[in-house]
Amino acid sequence: MSEQHISERSRRFYRRMEAELASGDLDFPTSMELCVRIKRVLDDPLSGIDEVSRLISVEPLLAAHVVRLANSAMYHRGDRPIADVRSAVLLVGTAAIRPMALALVARQITQSVDARVRAEADQLWRHTIEVAALTWAIAADVPGVPPDQALYAGLVHKLGSFYLLARVADFPELIAEDGELADLIRYWNPRISRDVLIALGTPEGVADAVEEAELYFEGWPPRSLSDVLYIGVVSAETPDPFEDLGGISRDALTDEALGRIDGEQLQAMLTRASARHAEALSTLRG
Repeated sequence: MSEQHISERSRRFYRRMEAELASGDLDFPTSMELCVRIKRVLDDPLSGIDEVSRLISVEPLLAAHVVRLANSAMYHRGDRPIADVRSAVLLVGTAAIRPMALALVARQITQSVDARVRAEADQLWRHTIEVAALTWAIAADVPGVPPDQALYAGLVHKLGSFYLLARVADFPELIAEDGELADLIRYWNPRISRDVLIALGTPEGVADAVEEAELYFEGWPPRSLSDVLYIGVVSAETPDPFEDLGGISRDALTDEALGRIDGEQLQAMLTRASARHAEALSTLRG
């Protein structure tokens, strides 16, 4: 974004974000407090399954999501349904709680943003869960990439954008001009995503993969978490509404991004993953 095209209101927002990044003290909006509380509990070595379960139980929406996840085909293998939070946490593991909380918070942000950008926020949410479902499904075909970790990466790969959508509530004038908010999010998402992810306790390997997937693809066959995430992003049918296509069609951009991938091999991988993708997408939609 060139200097002459930055409005004064954008400059004020930039200065605020630069100061926070420099100090390492990110100002989390109220909508993200749940993630901060969960981080504290999960980071406390004295916290056990009971403490985690109690925290989840007082958040009805998160509790419902965790129980639903435990009963989904992604995790449940028995005949008896999981009916309580503690049993659900024991089954899915505490590692699954953080991304589920982040996904719930992202969904809540889409429902609370200014009405003028709600459609874009909702599309960003749909893009996010589609990418997460794809990465989880594709990872089963990639040795060395745990599907749960791929799911996590997919769910958080646009967390910076959701954070920014929540933060611009303090700068409503940024939404007044068409395209200004989109410019801000495109500019800031790569810069702030890693800081937000690390601050919320995301493992560095996942944060690194999210950052690397924005930059490059190592080549076929996919070998790393960032490769899996890259494929998920460019294969998702629902695009990120804030990505700058620069006048190039979505199909042309995807073809360019996948230029080093054998189309038949990619299609075969996506076909093998289709049932798992549909299963994960149904679970994540809630």
